Amino acid sequence: MLDHGALFAAAQLLGVAQRAIDLAVAYAREREQFGKPIGSFQAVKHHLATAQVKVEFARPVLLAAAALLADDSALASTRISHAKLAATAAAEAATHSALQVHGAMGYSWEVDVHFALKRALALGQAWGTPAVHRARIAAHVLGAPLGPDRTFGDPFMEEAVLEPA
Repeated sequence: MLDHGALFAAAQLLGVAQRAIDLAVAYAREREQFGKPIGSFQAVKHHLATAQVKVEFARPVLLAAAALLADDSALASTRISHAKLAATAAAEAATHSALQVHGAMGYSWEVDVHFALKRALALGQAWGTPAVHRARIAAHVLGAPLGPDRTFGDPFMEEAVLEPA
């Protein structure tokens, strides 16, 4: 149950993150300061670009975890924990950046950014806190034989047994 819940929470977190960025971009195009849209200012662009990069890096992690959901293995659980951590970080970055772009308006009831922040905070703690998921990853990585083919090896390929020549 933990794996399913954590994976679905991670997927929601990624959606919340993208929605927060989309809201911030739309607002940055409309809001003007000094006679120009605030989206033209470099500081605003950098905040939103950093958040979008976190979302884009979390997406393949989530997809890889989803591909292993049917497996009942330590690798599947580890990948799901990694997806939850990556999606939580992306959602936190995106919602905080969106609040920065919106300014005080982001905390008001008239703008939906506060809903994204509340959802991200709740989902980040649901189905295992970040500490729980870091511990699951550590247990897998430190409890198994180390090596590039072992830690996050491809479960769909047979492991080649190398014999000394």
